[in-house]
Amino acid sequence: MDGFEAASQDRVVCNPPFHQQQAVTDHIAWQMFCDAKHVLRPKGELMVIGNRHLGYDKKLARLFGKHNVKLVASNAKFVILQATK
Repeated sequence: MDGFEAASQDRVVCNPPFHQQQAVTDHIAWQMFCDAKHVLRPKGELMVIGNRHLGYDKKLARLFGKHNVKLVASNAKFVILQATK
């Protein structure tokens, strides 16, 4: 999110990576979520697609608040989540 001013965006869409070489980690996703929250305007939305097993809903609830995260769509493997600032 380098180059974007704070509170300058209405929507951010991402599909964060969850592995770096052989390591499975969520630190890149967490950084993307934090950066997105920083650049979102009030009432701005972060849309995330990810593998169901990664538990992004819990991470987003921790960052945006439980009542500001909703499941938009899902199947057996993936989820689409919306977090509102």
